[in-house]
Amino acid sequence: MTVPLSMPRLGETVTEGTILKWLKREGETVEKDENIVEISTAKIETEIPSPVSGTVTKILVQEEETVEVGVELALIDEAGAPPQETPADTGITPEVPAEKAPAQPSAAKEVPAAAGFASPVVRALAAEHDIDLAQVQGTGADDRITRKDVEKHLASRKPAAAPVTAPTEPAPAPEAAPAVKTPAPAAEVTPMEAAGLPGERVVTMSRLRREIAQHMVRSRKTAAHVTAIIEIDMGNVHTQRERIKETFKRREGFPITYLAFVAKATVDALSNFPTLNARIIDERRMALHDYVNLGIAVAVKDGLIVPVIKGAENMSLTGLAREIYELADKARAGKLSIDEVTGSTFTITNPGSFGSIIQTPIINQPNVAILSLEAIEKRAIVIDDAIAIRHMVYMPLSYDHRIVDGAVAAQFLGRLKYNLETWDFTPDLASFLE
Repeated sequence: MTVPLSMPRLGETVTEGTILKWLKREGETVEKDENIVEISTAKIETEIPSPVSGTVTKILVQEEETVEVGVELALIDEAGAPPQETPADTGITPEVPAEKAPAQPSAAKEVPAAAGFASPVVRALAAEHDIDLAQVQGTGADDRITRKDVEKHLASRKPAAAPVTAPTEPAPAPEAAPAVKTPAPAAEVTPMEAAGLPGERVVTMSRLRREIAQHMVRSRKTAAHVTAIIEIDMGNVHTQRERIKETFKRREGFPITYLAFVAKATVDALSNFPTLNARIIDERRMALHDYVNLGIAVAVKDGLIVPVIKGAENMSLTGLAREIYELADKARAGKLSIDEVTGSTFTITNPGSFGSIIQTPIINQPNVAILSLEAIEKRAIVIDDAIAIRHMVYMPLSYDHRIVDGAVAAQFLGRLKYNLETWDFTPDLASFLE
């Protein structure tokens, strides 16, 4: 029996993956759970095991090709199957979408050519630039049309070709011309070969950058974003941290940062306002989490990754500090596992470590809120009619107004402020006091 190996979903927001290296070739045998291919996504690079023992009969996606989650990568003839099962390959090669294409509306005439030989990602790119995939020569496996093929075709277009789309616009509408001209510059500049403007370089975005871009746009279109900002006096945290930071680093081998204190205070605040620790299921239902899986945004080369602290509600301040340090270190080294980048219920980002004073972060789907820790600065403030110098910070909270009201968001921030300004962290830090 022929068993397909498909591109797995390696993260909640991952939509595609790239083949880095095939560890087995056509005709070679493979054992069940033996790694067969290395793939890369925006979040991680990992090896995928074979679902069965058998022989690799067909590799459908070549190295360096990027395909959508669920696309078949290879076919494996399961060990022990009778010889007559071999023709099953020919039943899969044409692919089901190609057979269904004639039933599509006549308006999508290019679908028959695209459905069998291009992934949905490639079809979307072609549709965006009004490209008939029947006119594109595929260079992938079995003449599959890849993203590079579409970009090459786009680059070969002459500037004069863009206005051809004008007749599709209503003739009497005077504004039709600007609408047609808008995509033309993008079409000419997007491919690297088409860069022609003085003083600029056109580069290809990394997989991580593309994934972030898609996720951010999707989040903005999905959630009703609102941002509330509160100012917090971090003097209490600063004083307690200063007392133990040297001893802590010497004993634990890593520093205890302000972020750990904020994470601890945030987990408590979430327990009091559960709608901020939730996800929307559909238009009528939402899920309230009884646990806190805290996503911590980490800046890496070419972008941002959000590793997840599972069960943060059960951790001490020291435990949170350790998790933050270790996950951030693994993120920068590209060694995060699938489990470590999935399942977040609330996210904290820390642009303040780079000097940012105020940002309005975009919600990390499927979360409904994200907290931003900004730069802690000494500022003059008024306390009991007297001016004092204090360690102050702004903390913006972006939330989804579909299920979180402004009053709830403000109360959550008020609880967070109370925790950071008044809590005695001594029970967590007593062993580090000298």
